[in-house]
Amino acid sequence: MNGKILIIDDEPQILRALELYLENEDFEVHILEDPSLAVETAEQVQPDLIILDVMMPPMDGIQVCRELRARSRTRLIPIIFLTARGSLDDKILGLEAGGVDYITKPFDHRELLARIRTHIRRSREELSSHPATGLPGAASVESEVRSRLQQGEIFAALFVGLDYLREYREAYGTSGEERVLRLVAGLLEKTLTKNCGGRHFLGQPSYEEFLALCSPAGAARVCKEVVDGFEAVVRDLYQDQHRHRGMLTYYDYRGSMVKAPFLKLAIGGVMNTYRMVTTYDELSRWGAQTLLKARALDKSGFILEE
Repeated sequence: MNGKILIIDDEPQILRALELYLENEDFEVHILEDPSLAVETAEQVQPDLIILDVMMPPMDGIQVCRELRARSRTRLIPIIFLTARGSLDDKILGLEAGGVDYITKPFDHRELLARIRTHIRRSREELSSHPATGLPGAASVESEVRSRLQQGEIFAALFVGLDYLREYREAYGTSGEERVLRLVAGLLEKTLTKNCGGRHFLGQPSYEEFLALCSPAGAARVCKEVVDGFEAVVRDLYQDQHRHRGMLTYYDYRGSMVKAPFLKLAIGGVMNTYRMVTTYDELSRWGAQTLLKARALDKSGFILEE
């Protein structure tokens, strides 16, 4: 399979024609006529590329593109606009909204296929996403932080880690570990959207750690709500026998009994409100030190520094 493509267009004939053509080129194709379901569908499908019509009721493709760009799990998916409007102003508007390309109707299928393959290849080279959560990986996280620093933006960087995740994985397997990571990713995304609006970012620079970027004004609320939300459900991640004991117990591969506390979530947040930070490495070192302090707490918690 060459990749997954989501096509959003309110014209059924175009949808069916593109679906048949791209499936014959060995793509997995998903089609959608209702643009109001675009974000939800894209988050579920996680396509390698989106083909998006501009003129659709009740919301046009430009608005859909902006909403996709505002969500962490869809913000880096390449979007090709497909429309009958070919003026220069329309193309500029689409590109400024976050599209990577613009093709006018009627179009040549071979040209569209070439552009699809080009943008998917570039995206895969630039984006390394987390296998369990689909969140942007290390390269994309570093690029986002560097961009904000270069623009002189004041923001909060929240470094999120889980303690005792290795023990949980050994007891419940990789599928159990991935369930935990998806839970934390969901809590973070929901809370960031609620408190920080469209300028937030969420990624995973390493397999077991998250990095969230948001406004300094919303940072404390995000941290508290994520920690409280995690503590409210963490016991549900364990079997009854472990909940009854109040700890995780299992035998490792040597046959030795292992005892470990329940999972603990720690957030080390840093804000460049007063401190000059110019590079990603500098921010990462500061964040790692703050996260260590948060991990030293007796229970799930957070520490914010300016």
